[in-house]
Amino acid sequence: MPSDSDPDAVRDRLVEQPTDGTEAALTDAPVGVRHPARRGGRVTDVPVVAARLTLADETIRLHDAPDDRVTITLRFADIVYVREGRQEINGTPVESLVIRHIDPPASAVTTTLSLWDDAAHARLTEIVTTYYRQQRAAIEQLRLSTTQLEILVAAYSAGREFDPASVLPKSADDIAALFEPLRDADLLREGDTGVFLTGRGHMVVNETLDDKTM
Repeated sequence: MPSDSDPDAVRDRLVEQPTDGTEAALTDAPVGVRHPARRGGRVTDVPVVAARLTLADETIRLHDAPDDRVTITLRFADIVYVREGRQEINGTPVESLVIRHIDPPASAVTTTLSLWDDAAHARLTEIVTTYYRQQRAAIEQLRLSTTQLEILVAAYSAGREFDPASVLPKSADDIAALFEPLRDADLLREGDTGVFLTGRGHMVVNETLDDKTM
């Protein structure tokens, strides 16, 4: 049996078509995945691998059957940035969806996806980009204080979960008054040892710092 190191074998898996029509197009759909294509601002040398993609409940799940060497869960709530691009698979440039997202609990990575079926790829792109545009519109309506923006920037700079009390010389009540609105707006999320930025939180910091690498 050909291995995944054989380019023809990888391509054969990618071109396999779903069997149940439109509804099945995003259930176990063949996809070329590069993860992570970037970690932080650094481009990686991770190759594209063949996998299967399922989209449900605003979550993209990727797995590499039968051995599950690639198992990725990408929640829409963790999306930071989305754009359309191209990546090369077996020497052929193909359309890709480039998704910058949080790899919980804190680090930001970029994943590129190329569904081999054009209709399925277009559908995934439309669904994800529509969600992203809605989130961008929502954060434009937010009105945050300077201190709250500083908290979000501090969370980004930490690059991990952090304890609010360690960055704010304030009482517990004062900290709660600042943080609760940020959690309610889904800009910060509770982790095991502190809080960290959500995808929306990263979007706000990106706008604040005008940092295109985030």
